[in-house]
Amino acid sequence: MTKKLLFAALLFLGTAFAQEIDYSGKLTALVGPGLAESNAGRFLSGHLAFDNTLKAYAGESMFYFNAILIADGTQSQSTNGISNFASDDGIFSLKLKEAYLDYNGGFWSVRAGRQIAAWGKADGIQIADILCPQDESNLIASTYKESRLGVDALRLSFMGDIFQSDLYWIPIFTPSALPLAQKSALREIVFPKRYGSFDLTTPQKWSDFDLPERKIQNGEYAARLSLYFSKFDLSFYGFYGWDDIPLMTYTATSATSAVVSGTYKRMGMIGADAAIPAGDFVFRLEAAFFPQRSVQTSAEWQAKRQMAGLDFEGSKKCNQLSALAGFDWTPSGGWTITAQYIADAVFESAETLDRKAYIHRASLTVEKSFFNESLSLSALAFLDLNDLSSATEISAEYSLSDAIKLGLVANLFFKGIDNKDGLYGAYSSLSCLTLKSSFTF
Repeated sequence: MTKKLLFAALLFLGTAFAQEIDYSGKLTALVGPGLAESNAGRFLSGHLAFDNTLKAYAGESMFYFNAILIADGTQSQSTNGISNFASDDGIFSLKLKEAYLDYNGGFWSVRAGRQIAAWGKADGIQIADILCPQDESNLIASTYKESRLGVDALRLSFMGDIFQSDLYWIPIFTPSALPLAQKSALREIVFPKRYGSFDLTTPQKWSDFDLPERKIQNGEYAARLSLYFSKFDLSFYGFYGWDDIPLMTYTATSATSAVVSGTYKRMGMIGADAAIPAGDFVFRLEAAFFPQRSVQTSAEWQAKRQMAGLDFEGSKKCNQLSALAGFDWTPSGGWTITAQYIADAVFESAETLDRKAYIHRASLTVEKSFFNESLSLSALAFLDLNDLSSATEISAEYSLSDAIKLGLVANLFFKGIDNKDGLYGAYSSLSCLTLKSSFTF
């Protein structure tokens, strides 16, 4: 309730003294039936979203507010209670994406409130882009950009002709939104009811996890320095805070049952990226190093340790390095082609971990517009190069007018060699076809 009153006060103060107010809205309807045999005839998505954006200006100050109200027929809205205000039945949610006050002093500026910042040069994947948590509650017909959640932060920026530096203080941790709604199709995959011979008792709400205590010493800190040269752009990043995803511990309560709990761990990151234009191409490089990051241990390892009467933990500290190399190609004719190679490594034995020591994958995106850009077609594919599992999104969007758009999206997930799940195969039951329509005003 305190947080609701705080944002209501921000909304009032941001508009009470405004000299100019701009409002825009977007109404989106989405429905997606399953394609896989296990979910044939089941709607995996189906909601109506009302997106509201308000900007109020007064001198060198601006107030920005963006919130989305969702009515979900599949009752799959996440019950994460920090970034979203969701009903217990998963039907309604209010997603307060951003609400901040901004003051521009020329060489410097300050921004206070809930805000979203995009870090890194990667397309549709997280490398150094860790400042903002993600909405992990929906894989279907949702873009990476849309999945970012706001953080409640104070940002101080300094700007020059060839640089911009941003300093962040985030006093209260905001975790990623997880698929905790009871009727979410994704919950059945992320939080299965059984593992091996165990019946699992899994968390019901975000508050069931061991969240960091709300103390000033538990705040998060971040910095970004961006440099802009005639031949290339370069950015550096630093972050000290909390991992957005909890690390799971499986504690046996009997020979046939176990309780699942989750704990958030401290983490740090240093990263950098570069963008180098060359004719019709833009080459992109990005890397992030995580010293002694807590990495999830496997449920198998935890079970073996318990059966042997030995101590066990839900995580193990490892040095981790993630990196990306890719390019954007924009030849004539309205084409855009993006290709990326992504690698992720931990420098420890992976025998006890719930991941491989070295994970790599590739992505390819092809986009084309037709009929004076009224029709847009795109295809996005990710290939897991360890087990050859894959994910594909094929979409078409047609603009009936500047305000009305219709779309069709196919999300497909495939298992890898020898029927291995790999990175994407576990979601094969979520393959679906989604119809979308939107009205902007």
